[in-house]
Amino acid sequence: MNTRSLSNLSLYLLRLLLQVNFNASVLFVLIVSVFSMAGSELFFENSEDLYGPLANNLRFVLLYLCLMQLAVYGFYQFKNNYAGVVCLGAFLLLLIASLEFYGSVNQIEIDPNYQALFLYAGLSHLLYGGLCILRKSDG
Repeated sequence: MNTRSLSNLSLYLLRLLLQVNFNASVLFVLIVSVFSMAGSELFFENSEDLYGPLANNLRFVLLYLCLMQLAVYGFYQFKNNYAGVVCLGAFLLLLIASLEFYGSVNQIEIDPNYQALFLYAGLSHLLYGGLCILRKSDG
């Protein structure tokens, strides 16, 4: 009985930690997107190769990501449904490979901070949403 309450407490603390991390990742993605759209190079160094026809492509991707992030977060908050969170996490992880492909097709170097952002946010979304879905199905 005591080990069961200890297990429930550790699971609760894990969920709380993942929830704080998830909310921090949502906020971080939004802040990075706004700064990038404003032209700041605080988070990403957009190389000179991104001028011309490729100008602002990655900034627009971040704008769309920001809007999608707001929509999924709103859905999660209002419906208490974690499926969107898990799907967005998987999508963010797929963006890592997509950026590599984009860079190789256009023969440009993409700032590695994009991959780090998508890895952090994607894993945060997947872990938190996945744990919440597992907890819902257990109880």
